Amino acid sequence: MHDVAPEVVSIADACLGGLQGRSALLIGPEERRYPYMQLLKRAKMKCVYQEDTPARVPYLLPYVQLLISMPAPPTYTTTGTLTTPTPTLSAASIAKGCAGRHTPLLIFDLAPSGSVEELAGLLPAVCLYTPDDLRTILAKTDLKAS
Repeated sequence: MHDVAPEVVSIADACLGGLQGRSALLIGPEERRYPYMQLLKRAKMKCVYQEDTPARVPYLLPYVQLLISMPAPPTYTTTGTLTTPTPTLSAASIAKGCAGRHTPLLIFDLAPSGSVEELAGLLPAVCLYTPDDLRTILAKTDLKAS
Protein backbone atom coordinates (compact mmCIF):
# COMPACT_ATOMS: atom_id res chain seq x y z
CA MET A 1 0.00 0.00 0.00
CA HIS A 2 1.23 3.49 -0.84
CA ASP A 3 1.57 6.25 1.74
CA VAL A 4 -1.94 6.38 3.15
CA ALA A 5 -1.42 9.05 5.81
CA PRO A 6 -3.41 11.79 4.03
CA GLU A 7 -6.29 9.41 3.32
CA VAL A 8 -6.36 8.05 6.89
CA VAL A 9 -6.37 11.56 8.37
CA SER A 10 -9.11 12.60 5.93
CA ILE A 11 -11.27 9.61 6.92
CA ALA A 12 -10.68 10.36 10.62
CA ASP A 13 -11.64 13.99 10.06
CA ALA A 14 -14.90 12.96 8.37
CA CYS A 15 -15.76 10.27 10.94
CA LEU A 16 -15.16 12.49 13.94
CA GLY A 17 -16.75 15.60 12.47
CA GLY A 18 -13.43 17.43 12.49
CA LEU A 19 -10.11 16.97 14.24
CA GLN A 20 -9.57 20.43 15.67
CA GLY A 21 -9.58 20.38 19.46
CA ARG A 22 -9.50 16.56 19.64
CA SER A 23 -6.70 14.26 20.77
CA ALA A 24 -4.98 11.28 19.17
CA LEU A 25 -2.64 8.44 20.08
CA LEU A 26 -0.06 7.24 17.56
CA ILE A 27 1.55 3.85 18.23
CA GLY A 28 4.61 2.68 16.33
CA PRO A 29 8.19 3.59 15.49
CA GLU A 30 8.97 7.29 15.19
CA GLU A 31 9.65 7.18 11.45
CA ARG A 32 6.16 5.74 10.81
CA ARG A 33 4.46 8.20 13.19
CA TYR A 34 6.08 11.31 11.71
CA PRO A 35 3.82 11.86 8.64
CA TYR A 36 0.70 11.43 10.79
CA MET A 37 2.07 13.78 13.43
CA GLN A 38 2.58 16.49 10.81
CA LEU A 39 -0.90 16.06 9.32
CA LEU A 40 -2.59 16.00 12.71
CA LYS A 41 -0.77 19.16 13.79
CA ARG A 42 -1.99 20.89 10.62
CA ALA A 43 -5.51 19.75 11.51
CA LYS A 44 -5.09 21.62 14.82
CA MET A 45 -5.50 18.64 17.11
CA LYS A 46 -5.33 19.59 20.76
CA CYS A 47 -2.91 16.83 21.78
CA VAL A 48 -1.14 13.98 19.99
CA TYR A 49 0.32 11.29 22.24
CA GLN A 50 3.06 9.10 20.78
CA GLU A 51 4.10 5.64 21.94
CA ASP A 52 6.50 3.05 20.50
CA THR A 53 4.45 0.12 21.85
CA PRO A 54 0.85 -0.37 22.98
CA ALA A 55 1.85 -0.98 26.62
CA ARG A 56 0.25 2.23 27.97
CA VAL A 57 -2.86 2.20 25.77
CA PRO A 58 -5.40 1.52 28.57
CA TYR A 59 -4.09 4.56 30.47
CA LEU A 60 -4.13 6.93 27.47
CA LEU A 61 -7.43 5.93 25.81
CA PRO A 62 -9.65 8.02 28.11
CA TYR A 63 -7.91 11.13 26.72
CA VAL A 64 -8.14 10.43 22.97
CA GLN A 65 -10.74 10.12 20.23
CA LEU A 66 -8.38 8.70 17.58
CA LEU A 67 -5.88 5.84 17.79
CA ILE A 68 -3.59 4.93 14.89
CA SER A 69 -1.61 1.70 15.24
CA MET A 70 1.29 1.43 12.81
CA PRO A 71 3.81 -1.09 14.16
CA ALA A 72 7.19 -1.76 12.60
CA PRO A 73 6.96 -3.99 9.54
CA PRO A 74 8.10 -7.62 9.80
CA THR A 75 11.79 -8.22 9.12
CA TYR A 76 13.95 -11.20 8.23
CA THR A 77 16.73 -12.44 10.50
CA THR A 78 20.13 -13.48 9.14
CA THR A 79 18.85 -17.06 9.05
CA GLY A 80 15.91 -16.03 6.84
CA THR A 81 13.27 -16.36 9.56
CA LEU A 82 10.48 -13.81 9.44
CA THR A 83 10.16 -11.90 12.70
CA THR A 84 7.10 -9.87 13.55
CA PRO A 85 7.91 -7.25 16.19
CA THR A 86 4.23 -6.37 16.32
CA PRO A 87 2.74 -6.71 19.78
CA THR A 88 -1.00 -7.09 19.25
CA LEU A 89 -3.27 -4.52 20.78
CA SER A 90 -5.86 -6.66 22.53
CA ALA A 91 -9.57 -6.02 22.75
CA ALA A 92 -9.24 -6.45 26.53
CA SER A 93 -6.73 -3.58 26.88
CA ILE A 94 -8.92 -1.37 24.67
CA ALA A 95 -12.00 -2.29 26.74
CA LYS A 96 -10.10 -1.42 29.93
CA GLY A 97 -9.20 1.99 28.49
CA CYS A 98 -12.77 2.58 27.29
CA ALA A 99 -14.48 1.83 30.60
CA GLY A 100 -17.09 4.52 31.16
CA ARG A 101 -16.42 6.11 27.76
CA HIS A 102 -19.26 8.17 26.26
CA THR A 103 -17.48 9.52 23.18
CA PRO A 104 -16.54 7.49 20.10
CA LEU A 105 -13.06 6.04 19.68
CA LEU A 106 -11.84 5.69 16.12
CA ILE A 107 -9.06 3.11 15.62
CA PHE A 108 -7.00 2.66 12.45
CA ASP A 109 -4.95 -0.53 12.24
CA LEU A 110 -2.24 0.13 9.66
CA ALA A 111 -0.28 -3.13 10.02
CA PRO A 112 -0.36 -5.21 6.80
CA SER A 113 -1.85 -8.24 8.54
CA GLY A 114 -3.42 -6.51 11.53
CA SER A 115 -2.11 -5.40 14.90
CA VAL A 116 -5.40 -4.70 16.67
CA GLU A 117 -7.54 -7.62 17.76
CA GLU A 118 -10.68 -7.48 15.62
CA LEU A 119 -12.96 -8.08 18.62
CA ALA A 120 -12.13 -4.50 19.63
CA GLY A 121 -14.42 -3.33 16.84
CA LEU A 122 -17.36 -4.90 18.66
CA LEU A 123 -16.87 -2.76 21.76
CA PRO A 124 -19.44 0.01 22.34
CA ALA A 125 -18.22 3.41 21.13
CA VAL A 126 -15.32 1.85 19.15
CA CYS A 127 -15.04 2.05 15.38
CA LEU A 128 -12.18 -0.11 14.08
CA TYR A 129 -10.79 0.17 10.56
CA THR A 130 -8.82 -3.00 9.80
CA PRO A 131 -6.18 -3.32 7.05
CA ASP A 132 -8.82 -5.04 4.84
CA ASP A 133 -11.28 -2.18 5.43
CA LEU A 134 -8.68 0.37 4.42
CA ARG A 135 -7.68 -1.57 1.29
CA THR A 136 -11.34 -1.65 0.24
CA ILE A 137 -11.88 2.05 0.91
CA LEU A 138 -8.67 3.09 -0.83
CA ALA A 139 -9.37 0.85 -3.83
CA LYS A 140 -12.79 2.53 -4.25
CA THR A 141 -11.13 5.95 -3.96
CA ASP A 142 -8.58 5.00 -6.63
CA LEU A 143 -11.39 3.80 -8.95
CA LYS A 144 -13.29 7.09 -8.55
CA ALA A 145 -10.13 9.08 -9.29
CA SER A 146 -9.53 7.29 -12.60
